[in-house]
Amino acid sequence: MKKKDFIALCKNTKVLLLGDIMLDQYVLGKVNRISPEAPVPVFLAEEKKQVLGGAGNVFNNLTTLGVSTTFLTAIGSDSNGKKIKNLIKNDKKSKLYLLKIKKKISTTKTRYLVNGQQLMRVDEENTDNFKNEEYKYLLENFTKELYNHNIVVLSDYNKGFFEKKFLSKLIKIANRKNVPIIIDPKNNDFSIYKNATLITPNQFEVSKVTNSNCKNNIDVENCGTTIIDKYSIKNVLITRGEKGLSYINKKVKIHSPTKKIEVFDVSGAGDTVLSIISICIANKVDIKTTLNLSNKAAGLVVGKIGTSTLNCDELFYDIQLSKNKIIKLKELKKIISEYKKDKIKIGFTNGCFDIMHSGHVQYLEETKKLCDKLIVAINSDLSVKKLKGKNRPINNEVSRARVLASLSYCDHIIIFNKSTPLDLIKSIRPDVLTKGGDYSIKNIVGAKEIKSWGGEVSIINLIKGFSTSDVIKKTKLL
Repeated sequence: MKKKDFIALCKNTKVLLLGDIMLDQYVLGKVNRISPEAPVPVFLAEEKKQVLGGAGNVFNNLTTLGVSTTFLTAIGSDSNGKKIKNLIKNDKKSKLYLLKIKKKISTTKTRYLVNGQQLMRVDEENTDNFKNEEYKYLLENFTKELYNHNIVVLSDYNKGFFEKKFLSKLIKIANRKNVPIIIDPKNNDFSIYKNATLITPNQFEVSKVTNSNCKNNIDVENCGTTIIDKYSIKNVLITRGEKGLSYINKKVKIHSPTKKIEVFDVSGAGDTVLSIISICIANKVDIKTTLNLSNKAAGLVVGKIGTSTLNCDELFYDIQLSKNKIIKLKELKKIISEYKKDKIKIGFTNGCFDIMHSGHVQYLEETKKLCDKLIVAINSDLSVKKLKGKNRPINNEVSRARVLASLSYCDHIIIFNKSTPLDLIKSIRPDVLTKGGDYSIKNIVGAKEIKSWGGEVSIINLIKGFSTSDVIKKTKLL
């Protein structure tokens, strides 16, 4: 599917969304010592941010993609409820029914992160069901709004929003009006989802509900079939982490594996999948395309830190623009801008990398340990000739870039024409700069600049006896 076609689908989709909204708080900091009071780390907070979680993240994903969304949800009359209300985006394409409940504690998850990894999470919530008049308010507005929408999405985080009778009425009304109803379930009692069009549990939830192992495709198919038969659910989409997605109904069983990806944070990935699925089903997109897009979207958001959304440009970026890691400066700067928003540590190194050998591989491996994303800048053919002589490079710039791109340690490869990468370093402002052990810091190009914005400069020890020049000399003796 092309980007313009997907944008058209988003514009044609009108989602009626209900569910448990949350406040996701992130405290970013560092740990440098153990507390003298107890054997626990001392966390030094440096930055805080707040975003919508739960059904709120589904809402953000949908509206970011340009989908008209009507959102019915509930908060408490507390300070976190006010924060949630302030975070909800109001635009021309969205409509909000926000029920405020006096005794409810607004669900809040506060995560503490060090270098992009969670140290701990603190939750605040109560999961009591609502009063009859509160469910009446939600049901009346659901019924009124259903006529204006082509799909219903229920984001059930099992925080009290969906009581069994209320949920049964929602499904019954949607089915009566022939509007597909998709549910992301967290309740262990799947009978409350009876007659839903599609549910999207993860592998662990499916295993727990069916009391079965779901380790391989056959197991997953059996579990999905059990759920369909036992609970009269038309379709089951099982999210399986690094194994991708499995779609099961009485006619077909499709497994869509995912590409190997670097995971920073899985929080909210299911919300993103739910959003893509709802767009595709509302527009009757074939299931294989639906699964491919959903897998792609999930892979992008788990590469970000924290509950995140994505837009159409991101979703179709590497399909249309970057079939591999080798990119131009303009695109690299866009990617780095997103990395910096998510506090991802960016590493940079450069060289000719003419004939790759074990020394190069170890050097890049050690450099990657110092950062989250590694940019490798290589001298163009013209630049190498100026530095090494008219008989170099042995391998042209495209060949050298492709070899580097095959290494998992290298996230992005960029080719530069000048004799040094100083302008490139100034342009992208990495957090870490490395060079091999035959350099001193004062002689490293860009070291002064890196330090000026608080970055690090590291010298990596090289393996003795390995150099491109030595390799060339040995081949001449053959």
